[in-house]
Amino acid sequence: MTSKFEFDDDELTAVVKAADLRPPQSRRGVFHLLVHVQGTEMGRVRPLETEQILIGRSGDAAVVVNDDGVSRRHARMNLEGRTYVITDLNSANGTWVQGARLTEPRRLEDGDRIQLGPTLLLRYTVTDADQRALLEKLYATSVTDALTGARNREYLDTLLSAEISYARRHGSDLAFVLFDLDHFKMVNDTFGHPAGDAVLAAVAEAIRVEVRKEDALCRYGGEEFALVLRDIDRAGARTMGERVRSLIEGLAVEYEGQRLEVTASVGVATVKELKEPLAADMVRLADQRLYRAKRAGRNQVVSED
Repeated sequence: MTSKFEFDDDELTAVVKAADLRPPQSRRGVFHLLVHVQGTEMGRVRPLETEQILIGRSGDAAVVVNDDGVSRRHARMNLEGRTYVITDLNSANGTWVQGARLTEPRRLEDGDRIQLGPTLLLRYTVTDADQRALLEKLYATSVTDALTGARNREYLDTLLSAEISYARRHGSDLAFVLFDLDHFKMVNDTFGHPAGDAVLAAVAEAIRVEVRKEDALCRYGGEEFALVLRDIDRAGARTMGERVRSLIEGLAVEYEGQRLEVTASVGVATVKELKEPLAADMVRLADQRLYRAKRAGRNQVVSED
């Protein structure tokens, strides 16, 4: 069984506020990019698509960065001529270009490294369409599980930490849904590992089309998957967990003349349940509930203690 996975460009680019801003006219065939080279989302490519770019943790920023060392309104970039000029906006932890802290606006050169705060490092790149596509493909490949097309564990760890920080700052909801395929070892032992791989790929593809664009489907490991759900409370997360459980229960995978069927046990955790939430705490709570679902008979959702 083969599946074709496509990557949504919106997942690889910055959220750009284009209202009242005119696209640069001088860069036909030329793309200005910020590439994460250190810190959260390493490898991510962010095209700069307006003449003025605000960088920071604020939801109003054109380039929103979920890094606690970055100020809400940290720096601004303005297109002047053929390159951007960067200005620090009196940020708490400073902005550096090529190792020198900014005290006044500085014109950027292709390849310049921009440090925001203590840990986040970006590279400013001026390039063509082919190089941009290659960089985006490399990033997509680096954070994607090859078998299922879901995001991988490394991406999940980084994303969940960033989303928890965001939710705590804004007082918003965040849910984590962990699900495990029941008796999956039996599928591998009875029909072989290629059959098991076909089931994993089919499960991931079926769920991916059901979730919102802003939700992240990740392969946690083996036959375990996870969903990171921004702005979803416990009731909404339980509804999503039940949708996942029902979808998997009704899925039949045809493999070499065999009809393969599985079920899943689901555990749900939300950020507001935890006093001092860390990614590990949220995963642990969801995992505990998942195993309660298994002990209770499998093929069910547990969302509270």
